Amino acid sequence: MTRDHEEQLLAFSAAQSLRFREEDWMQLAATGPVSREEVAAAALFLAGGYWYGHKDALFRVAERLYPRSVGKFSERARAVEFNCSRFDHMLKTRIAHESRHP
Repeated sequence: MTRDHEEQLLAFSAAQSLRFREEDWMQLAATGPVSREEVAAAALFLAGGYWYGHKDALFRVAERLYPRSVGKFSERARAVEFNCSRFDHMLKTRIAHESRHP
């Protein structure tokens, strides 16, 4: 995953944290430039965490984008070179900052 794709996923995920729409995730994957596999990996990562919410919907997104991906996060993350700790830290920071400075 490039830094540009990571940035797009961070901005999108931050915006979706309070105004979540499953179809928006499908649209992001369909229109690019972020790949279906990258969106699926991000959805699996966020669904597996305790803090983001929207767990069931995010698992559905991942399954729709990449069938049989649920339960295989490590495999998906490696395939797209998803940096979990970096994404987690940057997204939490972005959400906290944006909630204080709309």
